Amino acid sequence: MNQDDVYQKLEEIYKCKKSFTLIFSGKKSKVKNGFYRPGTFEITINNKNFLDQENQLNESLLMYTAMHELAHHIQFTEHGQKGTRCHTQLFYAIMDMLADKAEEKGIYKPVIDGELEELLTEAEVLSNKIARLQIDLGKVLGKIETACFKKGVRYEDMIKRKALICMDTAKKYSRMACLDLPKDISADIQEAIASERDNDKRRAMTAAAQAGKSFAQVKHVGTSSSSTKNNKGESEMENLLHEKKRLENTINNLQQRLKEVIKQINKMDYYCHAQRK
Repeated sequence: MNQDDVYQKLEEIYKCKKSFTLIFSGKKSKVKNGFYRPGTFEITINNKNFLDQENQLNESLLMYTAMHELAHHIQFTEHGQKGTRCHTQLFYAIMDMLADKAEEKGIYKPVIDGELEELLTEAEVLSNKIARLQIDLGKVLGKIETACFKKGVRYEDMIKRKALICMDTAKKYSRMACLDLPKDISADIQEAIASERDNDKRRAMTAAAQAGKSFAQVKHVGTSSSSTKNNKGESEMENLLHEKKRLENTINNLQQRLKEVIKQINKMDYYCHAQRK
């Protein structure tokens, strides 16, 4: 599989609004498997990273890296990514979407044998059990709160010192118990849905979870659902405001450091001056 083959496969997975170039470096790197240059819309793959000891190419791992870099291209060109923090929740939602499509088309074929399949199933079952236990705990906490009120006992004191549960955790699980959350979802996805206050977003996230979407995809559905109030202009403004705040914090920190350095210089100058006397 050469770089033209990989490019065609990426095109088949997702039709980008902005074209990109794909290059095999012909090198092996200990640092990274590939990288994306947003300025030139260029994906580079260190293709020799995917050769085994017998010089056989692992096409599955190579395609995963290619999709990873394609996700960055989509992130920058179609979602207005700014700055250097690229591995955001949005990025992982795009990446998981690409992997889903690639698997459906038979382009990306991770090798899952019987042992791995069994372990993955076990992990999923355990995560689902944790999710149900969280709700069960929330129900018990609700009963404890009612009992504390009846008996004139401080609920927070009982939870923190007797049940040994953090109040933030207690509030989170109590909220889960009050919501009609779907069964057979992972603990992480359950927490994400429960933490969403907007009913429309929560319903959209629930539908995505029941469709078997990943944690990142479920979270992204919550932020991009039709009930989201921000339009594109507002989103860009929010990004700029975040960047402004980050720059202001950086400037403040540098100014503080400059004051400390000047203070140290003055002390050293005074000491040297005293020594000369």
